[in-house]
Amino acid sequence: MRVTLQAPPWGTTQPSPELQSAIALLADDVWSETAVRFHADRAAKLRRARRAPKGMQSELNRVISERFAAGGWIGGDGRFAKERTWIRITFRHQMSLGSDLIDAIKMCKKERYELAVILAADAKTLRLISPNDAPALVSFEKLRIAVADLEGVTDIPLLIGCLTPQSMPSSDVARALQKGRPRDVTVPFTD
Repeated sequence: MRVTLQAPPWGTTQPSPELQSAIALLADDVWSETAVRFHADRAAKLRRARRAPKGMQSELNRVISERFAAGGWIGGDGRFAKERTWIRITFRHQMSLGSDLIDAIKMCKKERYELAVILAADAKTLRLISPNDAPALVSFEKLRIAVADLEGVTDIPLLIGCLTPQSMPSSDVARALQKGRPRDVTVPFTD
């Protein structure tokens, strides 16, 4: 995935070498591999008339965790640390945005990390990742507004980043991702 970084209003924090290595890890076919894995899993489950995943978040988190572990990062579930750099990659509900920001503050103030980074997909990418839930997820646009509102509240060394697709899967998989993934319809059980 492509990462576009932005500094908060209170500083001009520079990317650490660890952050630069994380950006390279994310750029290395993460989107393509996730899309292919998600499409294969979804298609196999649909063929067997089983409940198929609607959103790609789980698969995306799995691929990112594998890449970061291979790159020597410690952590998982979207939180990673290496040397004195802490990164949060979020595809979660927008109500978690405050806890992500508090985590970043704690990592810098209490754990003495020299750089905190929060990465989120933009709204357009979220519609591909999870078409049913995209408006309720943390987008880069929402992250940018929340961070701007912290001016005068904190001075931590923070960078935020926008995630967008970079490596592209085959045209068949890309077309499949563009299709709707409606929620399963459940029928209430009655006696």
